[in-house]
Amino acid sequence: MNLMASLAEYERELIRERTNAGLQSARARVRIGGRPKGYTAETISKLVLLRTIYKDVTKRPEDIYKPFGLTRVEPLYSILLMSNKEEVV
Repeated sequence: MNLMASLAEYERELIRERTNAGLQSARARVRIGGRPKGYTAETISKLVLLRTIYKDVTKRPEDIYKPFGLTRVEPLYSILLMSNKEEVV
């Protein structure tokens, strides 16, 4: 049992070293990981336009978001909810 625990600890240390080496290499290449920080300015302008079009009651949500290249209706609804709470810049 002690031998298996030692091997597992050694393997974990190798994984840690490889991860740190990869992160250092990415930093040297000025690569930043992680999730993007929200919507881009272009997307926000599209969503603001969508919000104004959405006020037309004769159009279905699918007729509104598909021409803008959105694949689902959730971003439309989230921007509409956000616009009720605060003004989008």
